[in-house]
Amino acid sequence: MNGEPLGVLHFKKDKDALRQFGLLKTGKLTPAPTILESNFSVICAQIDPNTVEYPQKWTKEFQALGTQSVNPQQQEMIDSSAKILHHIKERPTFLFSTESNKKLGVMGLAVDNQKAETVTKWLTAQKVEWQQVPIEGVIRETKKGLAVFNLVSSSIPPKTLENMTKKFGAVIESTLEYQQRVNSLATRPQFLKPPEQTAQSPPNQSITPLLSITPSTPDITNSTKTEPLGVEKLPTVTIDDLRNWYNAADKLGKPLEYKNRIVEVANSFKSGQPLSSKALSAMNQDTTQHRSLSRLTQIAQRISHVLGKPSPDGSTQVSGKVYNINFNSDCKNLTITQKNGDVILAVVSAKVQVNHVSDDVIQAFEAANTKLDQALSPVRSGGMEL
Repeated sequence: MNGEPLGVLHFKKDKDALRQFGLLKTGKLTPAPTILESNFSVICAQIDPNTVEYPQKWTKEFQALGTQSVNPQQQEMIDSSAKILHHIKERPTFLFSTESNKKLGVMGLAVDNQKAETVTKWLTAQKVEWQQVPIEGVIRETKKGLAVFNLVSSSIPPKTLENMTKKFGAVIESTLEYQQRVNSLATRPQFLKPPEQTAQSPPNQSITPLLSITPSTPDITNSTKTEPLGVEKLPTVTIDDLRNWYNAADKLGKPLEYKNRIVEVANSFKSGQPLSSKALSAMNQDTTQHRSLSRLTQIAQRISHVLGKPSPDGSTQVSGKVYNINFNSDCKNLTITQKNGDVILAVVSAKVQVNHVSDDVIQAFEAANTKLDQALSPVRSGGMEL
């Protein structure tokens, strides 16, 4: 490997097998692309220390079992290949960003769990916002000897990302490819008792939190310490509710720090911490607002399709007594303005950019939708002359 020997074949049957595959030719060096995996044998035993007795005279293993001692040449090969064997057993490092990661605005980083402390120091030095995924959230990866980190994608400097992809390979975007990559690794026996640093952040280290709280953003942290005694039991919440909350916040155009704190709440929830009343209130408010705006945009699109006039730029315009509508179905842009030009709602690429929607606006569009149904009812029931 890399011009260095891995070992020496001493058995004739191994040489014969290589010759049959054309990989062993006398006097020639034949390259053989190979995947090297470590094999482990593990035994879990509980020994009573009181039963352990040490002999008065020590006997070497080869003398007791009749095995041949290692000759100097073999010992030299063992010593020289120790570094290479370490690399073979080391877990690979790779980046991944599956569909669920992208929705949360994070990128995954899987590393050898014995290198977790080194990696966290490097990420902090690069000013990358990160959070280590708890073991219970990545049990399969932990069995394989991996530690998994969530990196905030927007916090990774372009040059840092370029260097990471050069060293670790391209970002894995397929969930199936990611699962195959993890499953291809041999199980590491240390999983029986993982190092403490894989379950917690490294001690005595200044860590840049994945999600920081600023006064300008409403507090939606998942802390329940300030809840008064006798608080009413919170309704049942699922992880799907939290995913829907994140998607709603994203569509509503919430700032990145706000969405990142939703990620923090979700991670705490997955680790067993219940949702606080503040987080629940914020989730209900966002999802309710998203439903209202979705209903409003649905009505506005319907009115545009029925009453709109096409424009040269491909959009459809509706001029009403109180509000104007401009809708472009190709790029999913929608603008609702008052007659004086004030923007009530601006949606760009299906995401809210401006939102000054009140209950009066929603009621006005609901009334317009009802009138449209009444106007179309005779046509639907009696048909049209074609």
